[in-house]
Amino acid sequence: MKRRFLTLALLAALVCQVVIATPHSDHRSENAADDVFTTKGDGTTYSIRTLAEMEETGVLAYAMAVWPPVFEMTKSVTIAEGDKFVMDDAIALQFRENVCLTIEGEADFQLEEGSKFEPAFNQPEVLGASIRIKSSSATEISHCSFSSLGVEVMGEGPVNLDNCYFAIHDGSTAAALYFMSDGAPCRIEFCDFDHCQKAAIGSAANASRPLTISHSHFMYNSAANNNIPQINITAAKPLRIEWCDVTGDPSNTMVGGIGISNFMGYDADITISCCRITNNRYGIGIVGPAAKIMFDSNTLNNNRFETNPMNGGSGISLYDPYQQTEAYIFNNRIKKSLWGVTVIGCKKVNLGWLEQGDDYNPGLNVFEDNGNNGQVYDLYNNSANTVYAQGNTWNVSEQTEELIETVIYHKHDDPSLGEVIYWPAATETGIGTVNGLGFTVHGYYDLQGRKLPVPRKGLNIVNGKKVLR
Repeated sequence: MKRRFLTLALLAALVCQVVIATPHSDHRSENAADDVFTTKGDGTTYSIRTLAEMEETGVLAYAMAVWPPVFEMTKSVTIAEGDKFVMDDAIALQFRENVCLTIEGEADFQLEEGSKFEPAFNQPEVLGASIRIKSSSATEISHCSFSSLGVEVMGEGPVNLDNCYFAIHDGSTAAALYFMSDGAPCRIEFCDFDHCQKAAIGSAANASRPLTISHSHFMYNSAANNNIPQINITAAKPLRIEWCDVTGDPSNTMVGGIGISNFMGYDADITISCCRITNNRYGIGIVGPAAKIMFDSNTLNNNRFETNPMNGGSGISLYDPYQQTEAYIFNNRIKKSLWGVTVIGCKKVNLGWLEQGDDYNPGLNVFEDNGNNGQVYDLYNNSANTVYAQGNTWNVSEQTEELIETVIYHKHDDPSLGEVIYWPAATETGIGTVNGLGFTVHGYYDLQGRKLPVPRKGLNIVNGKKVLR
């Protein structure tokens, strides 16, 4: 490859500057409004309708003659430990500025028709309201639609979301769905996150929360165009992101696709598989010791909207100066990035190892149209380690050793760097499999061509009728 001397500081920027929220420090008081109604903790079960029957709660039955009926929270409510909250189905719950519904006891948000959580009429653009889950027991949330406000997970209990919709979160917290503490594994599936001001899903730097995020859409999040990726989470064991679509707004040149950081040295086991990541500043960025991570059957396309190539634009970037990360990259398609895969530090990076054994990896990664300033960069090894990258299809006219060498930066270009073992290349491109991840404009399909359910986006009103979208 053409010799190009870059300092480590500059190359570190290739990792895409993933930003993770700092340990929780809320700009609001512990309860968002000064006037808070707290239940007695005597085993009572509450709902919005029962709270509206109690004058001291500040919950108002605002408009009962319309569908769905509208309730308004004028002050914060805390469901104390020992009590239970059951969310009403098919209502609209409106929040005044900085009002929170906090759950310390049990909670059940499992709905059939769906309910909406939204700002009250004539509220300021920055609302500052939220649902806060502090429970130690499991909380299930399904068919809920959140507009402007979001959900903060502050307790140790699992919080699972299914078929929920988050839109235009106001950015008063670090993410629309924000994990602020360690705790039991949580699951997010068949959810949509659209145009949130900061990250769609985020976690504090001191919150290593096991998560499974699957079959979900992320569209134009981090809309405020800060240095925050759409999914912005801390490494955990396990952490799974699979069958997700992460689409960015090319005009937001500070926003990456998926960012995972490990600033506290947590043990980690990470898998990102069968995802489509498109039109972001960068595709996937890992910062810090990730211990074990697998990238399997992802399509990363057009993640290049960084104005300065020295500051990002990688399809996949791995930055671990502590030499602990072991990354396994298999069957991915990486196209139209400023840099295909960048490696800074790390312990072992395996993009293809054809020798039979524990490290066997057939490769089958496909690189296409990656590069900047007139130079192709499919793989940039800025580490002292040997990187195996056999069995792949490179962005050259013929898969020959001589031509592949021109699209890889390693020991051949800088003697201080480790070597990339890239030969033999692929005899089969694997493109059919990679392109066959099953994404269509109108839904999801698995690798066998079976259609999967599409996300529903909560309760909405169209022509006076209730619909789930």
